Amino acid sequence: MIPAPGGEEGVARRQGRPLGRRIRDALTMFLVTGLSLVLLVYVGYGEGKRTYGEFQVEKIAAQAGIVRNSMEAFLRQGLPMRQYPGFATLAGPIVDTDDVAGMIAYDPAGREVFRNIDRTSPEIPTPSGLDRITGDQTTTMQTDDYYQTIMPLRGRFETRGSLVVTSWTSVVRNHLRGAFEPLLLVALALSAGFAVLVTLAGPRLAQARVPWLQIGYALAFLAMASFVIGTLVSLYAEGVQGKARALANALGQRVGEILEFKLSLRDFEGIDRAFAEYQRLNPDISAAALLVDDRVLIDTSEGKVGKPWISDPGTYEYVLPVGKTNSEATVSIAIAVPHEIVFRQVMRSVKNFAALFVASAFLAGLFLQVAASLQNAGGQASRKSGGAPLMRSDEELALGVVKPLFFIAVFVENMTYSFLPQWMQQVAGAAGLSAGFASAPFMAYYLFFALSLIPSGHFAQNFGPRALMHGGLVLAGLGLFALVLPVGFWGVVAARGIAGVGQGMLFIGVQSYILATASPARRTQANGIIVFGFQGGMISGMAIGSLLVTYMDPGGVFMLAGLLGCLTALYGVTVVPAEPARTSRPEPLGSTLRRLFQDISCVLRNGQFMQTMLLIGIPAKAALTGVITFALPLLLIRQHYKQEDIGQIIMLYAIGVVVASRYVARFVDRTGRTAHVLAFGAAVSGLGMIAVGMSEANPLFDGILSGALPTLVVTTSVIVIGIAHGCVNAPVVTHIADLELARKIGVNSTTAAYRFLERLGHIAGPIITGQLFLLLGTSPSVVTWFGAATSASAALFLMCGNPQNKEPRGLGEAA
Repeated sequence: MIPAPGGEEGVARRQGRPLGRRIRDALTMFLVTGLSLVLLVYVGYGEGKRTYGEFQVEKIAAQAGIVRNSMEAFLRQGLPMRQYPGFATLAGPIVDTDDVAGMIAYDPAGREVFRNIDRTSPEIPTPSGLDRITGDQTTTMQTDDYYQTIMPLRGRFETRGSLVVTSWTSVVRNHLRGAFEPLLLVALALSAGFAVLVTLAGPRLAQARVPWLQIGYALAFLAMASFVIGTLVSLYAEGVQGKARALANALGQRVGEILEFKLSLRDFEGIDRAFAEYQRLNPDISAAALLVDDRVLIDTSEGKVGKPWISDPGTYEYVLPVGKTNSEATVSIAIAVPHEIVFRQVMRSVKNFAALFVASAFLAGLFLQVAASLQNAGGQASRKSGGAPLMRSDEELALGVVKPLFFIAVFVENMTYSFLPQWMQQVAGAAGLSAGFASAPFMAYYLFFALSLIPSGHFAQNFGPRALMHGGLVLAGLGLFALVLPVGFWGVVAARGIAGVGQGMLFIGVQSYILATASPARRTQANGIIVFGFQGGMISGMAIGSLLVTYMDPGGVFMLAGLLGCLTALYGVTVVPAEPARTSRPEPLGSTLRRLFQDISCVLRNGQFMQTMLLIGIPAKAALTGVITFALPLLLIRQHYKQEDIGQIIMLYAIGVVVASRYVARFVDRTGRTAHVLAFGAAVSGLGMIAVGMSEANPLFDGILSGALPTLVVTTSVIVIGIAHGCVNAPVVTHIADLELARKIGVNSTTAAYRFLERLGHIAGPIITGQLFLLLGTSPSVVTWFGAATSASAALFLMCGNPQNKEPRGLGEAA
């Protein structure tokens, strides 16, 4: 998970470290761990704000239900709302609480009829759309200052108006701030303790076979997560109990009116139906009961009437005395809310923390390696005066510090992917365009990414790669920044094109820099950095971006991602050393293009090459961009998945690719069976897409598992697609490199032509999916047809009789 910095040489250097270096080591560990733990606290705060805010709104709605019930009883008699006499009497005590800013009643046209406003509050805004309210569904709108709960007022046959109760968001914010601010101190203390421990025991930890550094980081993260989860449990329990009290008060008010007139409860018909209706409108209630001297007179649960009230240890209960009968028996209302509500909300937080842990582990491991490279380089520099410089140390420094450039670039791009497709659809709709145009920004990104590769390669060869890396990061950041501006749909398309150029420049720059810096024996690290950056950046970006967009709007994520890209460019300018001087003569761009077109002309006339590209390579890349990053978020949001769930599901794809690539590469290197592996990977990815497409409207999912089983099918299918693509990404390059064509025109020329033409899949994926959405609607059947075509291509590839490699070459996987 987190690589330990250094090795045996690093241990020897650290044993005699001066005090200054030890302090720098401790600060590095403190910053890396502290950022992870503070991010965990922030995510926990966002989780608490969202869920506790929901409990607060439901509590206020239950309190306002007293006024609503009374007004609806009046309106059902056919009387006009303006003649209702009790609004001020009922609303006053509720508005006088610290939670409520005001309560206003509106007629069907949205005109104000009654109001009761807290004297300390400014003018409360009128919600939009009050004249279009129908049915009895309560809705909530949120602004920076208020929660506004809109409750329709029903007459006998139709909606007669609405009741809007406004509560302060500051009540929730201040309560959470008091709960979470101490956790920041805990995060800092844990980070400091971890940093001191690792710094003092660093040499011993590095010598041990047990990965103590990784274990220590995991323990610090889990300890912080335990504090956050404990805080959330306390908050959620408090919120549930407050809601139970409010529900009991609202129901007790209705029963209390009967007791005030000294009437017998048994003389009234329909009280049991009122309790059942109350439970229907508040599904979190597990039981609502009317008690007379602790014996059950009415209960929404079967078999309890006439028996003593027995508390259930698995519920939060609130028993409210509401008065006495003529015989002086005590009448009470009992409301029970199951602990499962808190458990369910906490488990959602735990799931999000687990995803955050994976993302943080990648980030922490990356920057710990960078810190180790800088420290090792510093120690080496102090000894250069005594002898010749150790070139291996310079090489390690260059390889180590360049890793974050590509990683962060992929990271910031994938921070947006869990919500970008639906955001693009909204932008297209605002411009008066059909939803099918939402694929155009994706196409622009991948098109300009591909078009930038050749000029970038020429620039790197003639002028060096460092300017490409730094300029690419700046363009990628500016492309994300531009999405915040009111540039319109075609401005968004242009911004995505700019981001694609930046990412293409960076990709070529990083690749060229590593190949120019690394010795021939260490060239494989070039591929390793690209693989780690692409898959690790995708995993971390999806996890963190999908969490952050829940707590800040998409514009906030765009701004944060753009800022990270520009700051990383500044890091590159400051830290990345110059590559060795070039010894080759500059080549004109025209010569580069002529050679590329000659190679492409040769490969396009080769049947085996075209079979591999058209039946395996392009479909795999089209599935990545068209299904995983474009269609899947749209389908999942249509099925009411939350943003963080979407990001985490897509994150599983990248994890599947990483896991499969490691083992499949070894199998291919050992056996050379590339054709069978490629056909297997393509066929299985198609089956996975078919399963995703069938997960929404399958009759097998009806019943008890109607919620859990489709989610299980989707997540499993996405993992399977990732594993299947892991069987394609690396072996396909090996397969291409061992064709007879590669022996004629050269391995580098063949693989370079393939990598360039393979980008057609990136471009075609969103276009094909977008057009299918136009023809078939935003339906899972689009993914089903996509998967069926992919599996059919795999079968056709295998039937074409592609040769197996005799001496496989482990070229590895690129982005």
